[in-house]
Amino acid sequence: MKFGFSYFGVRRLAHVRVDLAQMRDEGATQVLHTWSEEDLSYYRDTMGEIIHASHQLGLRVYVNSWAVGRVFGGEANSELVAKNPGSCQILSTGESTPAICPNHPAFQDYMDNWIDAVCQAGADTVFWDEPHFFFRKLGDSAWSCRCNICRALFKDQFGEDLPVVSTPETTRFRQQRLLGLLDHWSTRVASHHKRNNVCLLPDTFDAGLPDWESVASLPHLDELSSDPYWLDTDGEAKVRSDYTLYAKRLVELCQRHNLEPQMWMKLYRIKKGTEHFAPLAARLSKEAGIQNLMAWSWRASEWMSWLRSDDPEAAHQAMVSEFQSLARSL
Repeated sequence: MKFGFSYFGVRRLAHVRVDLAQMRDEGATQVLHTWSEEDLSYYRDTMGEIIHASHQLGLRVYVNSWAVGRVFGGEANSELVAKNPGSCQILSTGESTPAICPNHPAFQDYMDNWIDAVCQAGADTVFWDEPHFFFRKLGDSAWSCRCNICRALFKDQFGEDLPVVSTPETTRFRQQRLLGLLDHWSTRVASHHKRNNVCLLPDTFDAGLPDWESVASLPHLDELSSDPYWLDTDGEAKVRSDYTLYAKRLVELCQRHNLEPQMWMKLYRIKKGTEHFAPLAARLSKEAGIQNLMAWSWRASEWMSWLRSDDPEAAHQAMVSEFQSLARSL
């Protein structure tokens, strides 16, 4: 089995080495490092050193497109809209958003450079983290993007104006655009002889990629993953139902397309008394046939106050104990 954690927020190599050594000693076989716009601008060589240190410790390395353009998931700031005036996504309400339109040429050029940098730094697998069009919150009917580029592309494809109200055609359009980008990006990664993992948001998010089958069909995809994280108000029953559902879905898809399934456990904002949720999610995923398990994030996010769990030590140790138990059960 493969186990690991996401790791971010620390760029001092001496400190990173200590954390990674502990991670390995606790049973991890792999680590995910985030690579934000800030990292590309200011920490490019440092990131290469961190990846090299991970390999020295025997850890396989995922590198994550963390919040780049706000087209991917993550708690990092993006400057791409500010640097490219007129490039932001427009909601169906007409409101501007802080996310760059994935169809904008400036974003596509940026991502090509990002891919080259990450691959040259030594990443084993590029992790496409929740690729999506901008959305504000669950249940919000506003959708994106209706910028001039998207409207022109839609009219070229369908021969009519891009509607304000979401339709089957707008859903298909958004899916096809994101899918085409993932195809291009994963092909570029493969040209560097690196692997690709796409992590898909659960169906509750109107993110633009509802058809998982088409994503699994990408020719240069190696792994498919998901992260059906629970909300603070959810109980154990919700964790059981969602992880059972999505683990089964991943396994069936990956079997059909010869991919490796990967499941992510929530290890941030863990409420006191619910430290057993993440181990339960890992156990359910393993029972469904998934042997690549990851937790977001290292030490239950104790260093980042916005994500910190109520009792990071207890949450972390519960996750480590479950990983170790699953490894012994093989």
